[in-house]
Amino acid sequence: MSRLSRETLAVGLRAALRIQQGELPTEADLAAAPHLDGWAIEEITPGLSRLIGVVSGHPKIADGWCTTSVLLVLDRHRKFARTASRLYRLGKPLGG
Repeated sequence: MSRLSRETLAVGLRAALRIQQGELPTEADLAAAPHLDGWAIEEITPGLSRLIGVVSGHPKIADGWCTTSVLLVLDRHRKFARTASRLYRLGKPLGG
């Protein structure tokens, strides 16, 4: 797992808090987010998880298999996840 800057982590935590308080990502936010398909939750260590899957449209990595930063919010119904570093649109889960 790569290290995140304090600023990136702070931005992610603030975004997760807003989501927890009911401020959901907008359609524009989701349209701009990378898409993660064939995803699953992977435990990193007790109490910390991340997503694994096939990403497309990520601004920093090529399309293909990836692991995310720490998972902060997962909304299966609305099909999005917020990690420490960014928002993801979720496709079908692995095996689903």
